[in-house]
Amino acid sequence: MNRVRILMNDSHWRYWIFSILIGVLLPFILKICRTPSVFIDMWFLIVLNIAVSFVVGNLIKTSQLKWFMLFVFPLTFLVGAFLLLPRYSYYFALIYFCIEFLSYSMVKE
Repeated sequence: MNRVRILMNDSHWRYWIFSILIGVLLPFILKICRTPSVFIDMWFLIVLNIAVSFVVGNLIKTSQLKWFMLFVFPLTFLVGAFLLLPRYSYYFALIYFCIEFLSYSMVKE
């Protein structure tokens, strides 16, 4: 039981689950619901994910996690975009990484 606790704390499973939910599961749900592409482009790709990137970058720095955790959300989004979204959405993964890195850098230690 003690090993499970150590594994759960070291892997930072909350960030992995959150990234998978927002990056892969949400596009899948939007695709199943036949959401209009304007809604997906404007609200999901731009507003929601940019806000999530900013918050995740801040949380990674304030929680003193390793810097490579910055790649988790953009990479999970890239997997979801590759499977479900149009090709132009691949570039949003780079934008999300840049926003995460900027918010990570702006937080004072």
